[in-house]
Amino acid sequence: MMKKFGVVILLMMAMLTVLSAQETKVYNGYKELVAAVKQEIDEVDTEGFHEKYEEGLKSRKPGYILIDVRTKDEYQAGHIPGAYLVQRGVLESHIEKEAVWEGFRHAVPQKSDIIILYCRSGSRSALATKSLMTLGYKHVYSLNGGWNAWHEAYPKLERY
Repeated sequence: MMKKFGVVILLMMAMLTVLSAQETKVYNGYKELVAAVKQEIDEVDTEGFHEKYEEGLKSRKPGYILIDVRTKDEYQAGHIPGAYLVQRGVLESHIEKEAVWEGFRHAVPQKSDIIILYCRSGSRSALATKSLMTLGYKHVYSLNGGWNAWHEAYPKLERY
């Protein structure tokens, strides 16, 4: 019996050694991190975004959520109509808070909702998209090129 116990302990130690050997990938900077994240997420270009925008994002139809992850100052300087401001630094902690969404007069996003995130150029929204995917959101996208791409493609669309 002691022999079996010793074998089990040795196996457990071997497993712990293997598991602890898995290191976290270290990137050489922000741009490299964003490039790696963009390989793991779904991005939508301005054309694809515009289709979803007309389907339900603009009118805030249930099941469609457009989130601007920029700063308050950036948002106030101009944003895509229908977008909710939930800044990158608090998105993960605020996405499921009823009080936040009650303030927007919107239901808490469901894991199955179509959620499109954007920032100025697409980097912050890519990182935010990865975070929401990790939290279990299934249909979350980053607008490739962000506000800059949208504004360039649709400069005459009304903006708030």
